[in-house]
Amino acid sequence: MMTSTIEPAAPQTTPGTDPVEPGRGMKLVTRALRLRCPHCGQGSLRGPSWMKLARVCPSCGLRTERGEEDFFLGAMMFNIALSEGLLAIAIVGTMVVFWGAIPWTVLATAALVLMAIAPFAFFPFSNSIWLAADIWIRPVTADEMAWHRTQPHNTHRNFRDR
Repeated sequence: MMTSTIEPAAPQTTPGTDPVEPGRGMKLVTRALRLRCPHCGQGSLRGPSWMKLARVCPSCGLRTERGEEDFFLGAMMFNIALSEGLLAIAIVGTMVVFWGAIPWTVLATAALVLMAIAPFAFFPFSNSIWLAADIWIRPVTADEMAWHRTQPHNTHRNFRDR
């Protein structure tokens, strides 16, 4: 008895828009590290001060918090991960360089100073990288862009898509 299996058709995607395409992810992160809008790559996300990003991309109109009240939580997670990653690299690097005579007092003092400064230094980058990661995982749709461009900047979307 012969049974036939039907292969599901491959989803049709436009090159450069597949959310899991590694090249697209790198492009988004590169834009974010330059403090440019990860979506369009044109608008600057620099705000009036180092600790405040622009609320909206001046080029495409995308909100830097994507209209979600709790969007900043992901940026906080990235900030902590970047800061603690730098601390781990600094500690391991110091221990490797000074193996046998590790200056523990200097290392502890430097670690405290680094942990006090790093979160502020990484603040705009952690926010823009989180926005890039979110766009990579959940690409911006035409409906979402229409919402970003038409709604007042102090409003949040009424729906959750996850």
